[in-house]
Amino acid sequence: MSLNRQSSFVVGIAGGSASGKSTFAAALLRELTDGAAVAAGQPALTVEHFAMDRYFRTIEGGAPTIVSSDGEVRLDRNHPESADNAALAADMDRRKHAGDHPDVIIVEGLMPLYVPLIRERLDLRLFVELDADLRALRRMLRVRGRLPDAPDTRERLAGAMDYYIECARVGHALYVQPSRAYADLVLRGDTELDRSAALVGDLVRAQLAWRG
Repeated sequence: MSLNRQSSFVVGIAGGSASGKSTFAAALLRELTDGAAVAAGQPALTVEHFAMDRYFRTIEGGAPTIVSSDGEVRLDRNHPESADNAALAADMDRRKHAGDHPDVIIVEGLMPLYVPLIRERLDLRLFVELDADLRALRRMLRVRGRLPDAPDTRERLAGAMDYYIECARVGHALYVQPSRAYADLVLRGDTELDRSAALVGDLVRAQLAWRG
């Protein structure tokens, strides 16, 4: 159900690659739509999730690139201009003020707190933090899980490691980590995210009640 307010409450979730931000976004969505508060009698909220990854540009669309150590030109997914931020902002505005707008919009990605065009549209700013070594390990495990057992698997894993060192780690230091300063709340990505989602869910409901 929608609580029929004039516009959506917008939550931004930022954090490094493999920090747990996507997992937390999914946990928060569940909490708001069908979590403990709903079981206790609170109304289920309507929620829409915008992942910045879905707005990544192509090379033809002007995406930033890097030249890796082996001379290969690769997309730089860790740069503020890697996503079409104007398109994301337009979609956020359209849904926030639509006649059938959701109660809550969740915007999740590497840099919703870094990009001013997105940050200024957020009502609640969250940063999911995790130590660099744990993020790197999670990232490699995730890449390995996507690869079949094949003769070139080891080579492809090495390529993923090189990309992390040459691009992801640099982008995190330059853009993602500094955006932590804009966060209203900083969450740990190695804790029980369902519990964190319940706490944030209570905060979102309180803010919605205050807005009336």
